[in-house]
Amino acid sequence: MDDKLPGCVGYIDGTHIPLDEAPVEDPESYFTRKQRYAIQLQAVCDNAKRLRNIFVGFPGSVHDARVFANSDLGKRTGDFLSDGEWIGGDSAYPNTHFIVTPFKINASDGTAQQRRQFNRYFSSYRVQIECCFGRLKGLFQSLKSLRIRVDRDTGHKLACDWIRACCVLYNMVLSSFESQDVEFEENETGSEEQNWHGVAENDHQRSLVFEFVVNKLNL
Repeated sequence: MDDKLPGCVGYIDGTHIPLDEAPVEDPESYFTRKQRYAIQLQAVCDNAKRLRNIFVGFPGSVHDARVFANSDLGKRTGDFLSDGEWIGGDSAYPNTHFIVTPFKINASDGTAQQRRQFNRYFSSYRVQIECCFGRLKGLFQSLKSLRIRVDRDTGHKLACDWIRACCVLYNMVLSSFESQDVEFEENETGSEEQNWHGVAENDHQRSLVFEFVVNKLNL
């Protein structure tokens, strides 16, 4: 748990795992805004950049919001987090009791300057998940361009299993590095933010975090 963001136990985001060639069936659904075919990986990491929860399988054209809504974490968030615990996400995710997101332009808490400072402070910690994706893809180069022929029968499952295996091995390698006190080289990846539609915002948890940050920074 992060003492600089009380109650925060992790950070969530999605990333594309590019495919080396177009899928055999329904290639359009895999085609991303970055003009590549890809499979979506949603992940939650902790402050040590360990992967704590992953969800793999949606094609690359699907927004992070829809991926989250269909994941076990999105459907049953309360089963994964205790009361008072929350994870940080970007504006693609719903602002709820268990997920805290940055303020949007039309927010009314505090002053505009305080909200900007909060978003900046909050993002400085939320970037952990982007660093985690950078480490993961840096360690397993196959995740930068997956050379698996994706078809409906076996290829899609094989690709998803490959991604999951890399995530498991990543945690094992990270634990090994930590036990030897070796630094892990990393490269940050960019995040892709989408607007969430369909879930009412719950500002209670974010208001508590906002008050803490405002007091901490003497805003």
